[in-house]
Amino acid sequence: MTTGSNSSKFIVGIGPGDKAYILPKAVEVIESCDYVIGFLRAINSLNFINGNKVYINSLKATAQFIKDNEKSSIAIVASGDPCFYGITDYIMKNYDGKIEVIPGISSFQYLCSKLKKPWQDAKLKSVHGRREEIAKEVLNNKLSVWLTDKESNPNFICKELIRNSIKAEVFVGENLSYQDEKITSGKPEKLVNNLFSDLCVVIVEREVK
Repeated sequence: MTTGSNSSKFIVGIGPGDKAYILPKAVEVIESCDYVIGFLRAINSLNFINGNKVYINSLKATAQFIKDNEKSSIAIVASGDPCFYGITDYIMKNYDGKIEVIPGISSFQYLCSKLKKPWQDAKLKSVHGRREEIAKEVLNNKLSVWLTDKESNPNFICKELIRNSIKAEVFVGENLSYQDEKITSGKPEKLVNNLFSDLCVVIVEREVK
């Protein structure tokens, strides 16, 4: 692989947000491409990189842009790791050309490291844009990790735990790796009415009798 040569296409993970957590390989690829495209948050995380940056507001528009610019090298940047509930699946289904994926550090990996919690046995799930059977997954796994969104947020998860009488410790990571990072922990009853940002990762550690 020749970085950014001719019409190379890349999906590049840029980690949880702060540039300190973007892999050197990702920076190398991004700096070598003709275009750097991505959603607003991802592009704004790259203010230390010069280049032709393009904001994209949908996955459909992303696929169309790379089709319309076949002769250019393009880095499609995405927060976290693009193979963990990221854009890779959609792009691979909607673009027939050759593409290389550069991994990134997922926000859940970052939070687990902050909490010093091994995650090899955890159930990794996302309620970002989807609804999952939260109570069922928590009951079946001592440790579960959840990517959230505005609707299915930490409060929603706590309500589900309370509604199903599940005893657990909940850890909420907000704005991870940014200057306003905040990590909160407690029982669901303690956290259910807290105000949280839109950028959250939740870890649920079920009590084991």
